[in-house]
Amino acid sequence: MSEIDQQAFGWVARKFARGLSDQETAELDAWLEADIRHKGAHARAMAIYNALHLASAPESASSKLDDPAPDEDAAPRYAAPRRKFLIYGALAAGLGAAAVKTGMTVFDKGTVLSTAKGEFRKVPLQDTSIANINSGSQIEVAFTRQQRRIKLHQGEAWFEVAKDKSKPFIVEAGDARVRAVGTAFAVRRFANGTEVLVTEGTVEVWNETGAAQKRSMTAGERAFLAKEAQAIAVTHQPNEVNRMLAWREGKLILANQTLSEAVADFNRYSTKAIVVTDPALAGKRLVGEYQLDAPELFAKDVSMVLDVPVSVTADKIFIGAAPRRTKNQT
Repeated sequence: MSEIDQQAFGWVARKFARGLSDQETAELDAWLEADIRHKGAHARAMAIYNALHLASAPESASSKLDDPAPDEDAAPRYAAPRRKFLIYGALAAGLGAAAVKTGMTVFDKGTVLSTAKGEFRKVPLQDTSIANINSGSQIEVAFTRQQRRIKLHQGEAWFEVAKDKSKPFIVEAGDARVRAVGTAFAVRRFANGTEVLVTEGTVEVWNETGAAQKRSMTAGERAFLAKEAQAIAVTHQPNEVNRMLAWREGKLILANQTLSEAVADFNRYSTKAIVVTDPALAGKRLVGEYQLDAPELFAKDVSMVLDVPVSVTADKIFIGAAPRRTKNQT
């Protein structure tokens, strides 16, 4: 293996094992621009990572959230398996033979990436960008020589975009469009529109339909692009942006959200659905922080705070009086 390939493997290994500091990110950008061979070697290293990452994909959604809650000190059940860290070590050491076995597959035009309910994926793209895909989501990677395009078919994803002014990075979500060069932002698709949250840099948002003009957004801002909207409202809410993106760390943070909002969030991830049986409870406001795979712990806390009964069945958690069972259900 050449020295350049070894350097590329080193960058990829560090990036996905622990992340890069701002200084290291700048050093990587400079290294990539210094020699066109560096970009090729980096693409090869990313391809091998992708192949091995898929070969050691996280455990199925059915085993992530249905089991009893783990000890408080245990790692979250949705976390990547331990063997993933062995891959980082292998990458750092160099895997020239793997290039032949994997066919140097990279995520390119037409590649569809999906997550099941309760599953999360952190996927490196061929341009060194990162896509963090939330539970129950699907994206399509459509890179060409002229542009980098992502189609969000459903759900939510957070993108950490590599700088490349010659190839704009555009996310499509229905009629909504988000354009960035080097930045970080999340896009979530709803039935009636698309939400955009910016965590770094600047993005431009617009709708393909409707009379709304394009808007620029910067870090800490959020916007909702309604279908055929006449205007796009952008608000500066850095704390709320961080709260809404806590799923990247496997957390759900409540900061005066209603019970119905909290339940809707938990139900995005857990196959054991929470059901609020008393409509009078829906508007009660809550504060707290939970792991996404701990809906029963959340329900128990609600029971104590609101002084309401909670019951658990094989597939549901009832907050409030549980519905009566009919003779056919006994």
